[in-house]
Amino acid sequence: MLDLEHCYGIKKLKADLDFSKKSAIAIYAPNGAMKSSLAKTFQDIADEENSGDRIFKDRINKRVVTDEKGTALPPESVMVVLPYEEAFGHSEKTSTLLVNSKLREEYEKLNLGMKTLGSGYSPP
Repeated sequence: MLDLEHCYGIKKLKADLDFSKKSAIAIYAPNGAMKSSLAKTFQDIADEENSGDRIFKDRINKRVVTDEKGTALPPESVMVVLPYEEAFGHSEKTSTLLVNSKLREEYEKLNLGMKTLGSGYSPP
């Protein structure tokens, strides 16, 4: 479950993500839809840092990200792959992504799609 408030410009986001059939979820949305803010929030989890609002620092933030049992995600279970970063460093997580052929193919398709849309794309 995601329950976020005042995390890098995200006013409020509450969602249940279904991992019952897949172990990963890709988020794809037009520019300005807060993908970078969500990625920064998840990177904070991975880095064991607090999240907040960069501009309105006095706002009280809320960051609750739990699994299906209501347990907070352990930092080592989170990996943020930035769309325009050619090399994102070696770790056990990147090895799994690159060795698992289905995950690698899905990543490559998403990466190719981002490059294709990167120039000249504007949301409707």
